[in-house]
Amino acid sequence: YLCFAKEPKNILIYASASLRDGVNELLNLYNKDYNSISIKKVYMSTSKLAQQIKNGATPDLFISANEEWMNYLKKNQLIKHNFTRKFIYNSLVVITKNTNEYKQKIKNVRELEKILLNSKTRISLALTNSVPAGIYAKDYLENTSIWEKLKNKIVESPNVRIATQYVARGDLEYGIVYNSDAVANKRVKIIYFLEKKYHKDIIYPITILNEKKETLSLYNFLIKNKNNLIMEKWGFKINND
Repeated sequence: YLCFAKEPKNILIYASASLRDGVNELLNLYNKDYNSISIKKVYMSTSKLAQQIKNGATPDLFISANEEWMNYLKKNQLIKHNFTRKFIYNSLVVITKNTNEYKQKIKNVRELEKILLNSKTRISLALTNSVPAGIYAKDYLENTSIWEKLKNKIVESPNVRIATQYVARGDLEYGIVYNSDAVANKRVKIIYFLEKKYHKDIIYPITILNEKKETLSLYNFLIKNKNNLIMEKWGFKINND
């Protein structure tokens, strides 16, 4: 007799680098119930992932760190737009290395401006022209009239994880990153939460690129609110309040 092993089902998920910890935990949970499905994960900056999809990459699911890149793929008819929805939300924080003696409480934007301008090093941000975390940070700095004074004092990184690492290692004194990245890195501490009214809402949309049974199964699992509670533990929010 010829015995044919069942083909393992593979799923490829593309997700923004800032989602790594939370989404990994969700996927491990999913695999407990669906262990016949092998999930391959690619975490990178949203801009790089979106460009790869535009150039022919075919993940089954995609979670973007902003709506602009998702709209870009929608315009190019590369995603199932009727399955595109808001997944979770994030916020921006100012961080420093956790061993830095930091006693002063920053009370407002003007105090924050003074601290950033007087920093002994440059300020760590993700790329402000293409990476969502950097785009939102620049949006905030422009709307609070800090950008013009600070723009020559910034180090821009290819993704928000690297921007956080510079501060965690002590190479740079301060950084502006997502709350979730600060929560995920034990070597940094948050010294200020940026006011949401000064930047666009930080929305992570999710979509699928095909309607295979495995794709829909994982998609439906990820968008369940009770599963998204796991993301709160990693510094995200389910609602944008």
